[in-house]
Amino acid sequence: MITIRPFNKTDRAALRQICCDVADRGEKIENFFPDREFAADLLTSYYLDYEPDSTFVADVDGAVVGYINGCLDNRRYGLAVMFLIIPKLIIKGLVRGVFFRREFLLIFKSMLKNWRRVFVWRKQSFHSHQGHLHIGVAKGFRTQSIGQKLVRALLDYARQNNIHELAASVHDGNTAACRFFEQLGFVARDQYPMMMAYGDSFKEYHSVSYVKSII
Repeated sequence: MITIRPFNKTDRAALRQICCDVADRGEKIENFFPDREFAADLLTSYYLDYEPDSTFVADVDGAVVGYINGCLDNRRYGLAVMFLIIPKLIIKGLVRGVFFRREFLLIFKSMLKNWRRVFVWRKQSFHSHQGHLHIGVAKGFRTQSIGQKLVRALLDYARQNNIHELAASVHDGNTAACRFFEQLGFVARDQYPMMMAYGDSFKEYHSVSYVKSII
């Protein structure tokens, strides 16, 4: 039986694992990033440490098989990431040697190629009180409407907190994710060219911003 419930601290390890297992368009993050623990910190710390009440999980017989991380205020998110999370990650990355690995250097080069995206992120994270979400469902559980149930749980929670919009960023090559959000009534509002490092090469794609109005 599938149960959608609020996140609690005992779910942390399972949620971080699923997040990294599906980070590359439904596949493992190791396809493009070398350090799973560092990546999990980067991708989940804000939601689990600073806004855990906006996270919901899908539970099947006591096991977490999916999650949705919510943020109800992008400005708060941006400030927390910039001034609380990034400094800790810089120290951790130096200690773990993440920044000296060849894979990270390629990622850094792709970040330089994506310099325009910094201004978009700054606008979304520091000059907006719109909310956003990240969602992940473990393999083997993706045809059971778990994603839809998780999104609806967060939408209900956001509505109760007087949030008018939620956004999700999607890789345009992830056609299944694009269809998923469109079927739930999200509308593609913007898209931005991006570069991602895979091995020795860079692949170009677009980051699509899907937005759902909450009435």
